[in-house]
Amino acid sequence: MRISELSRRSGVPLSAVKYYQREGLLPEGVRSAPNQVDYGDAHVHRVRLIRALLETGGLSVAATKEVIAALDAEDAPWRRPSASRSTR
Repeated sequence: MRISELSRRSGVPLSAVKYYQREGLLPEGVRSAPNQVDYGDAHVHRVRLIRALLETGGLSVAATKEVIAALDAEDAPWRRPSASRSTR
């Protein structure tokens, strides 16, 4: 989907989506042409998360960056293989 569709599907204004990209909160999509980028469902979810952290959570952009970095960290506890968890 193009960025305008990302904006529509996430319910977030296009200007805000572009701002999130400039601030490093939203990763780039996949470049499909020199002037065209495609976005997926993961981008829609990320935009909604960013919006929730900023508006509902009342976090600053800097704090939102920290939360997102923690969520994306390769060594985050929730990324460990499920085999190490016990089932009850």
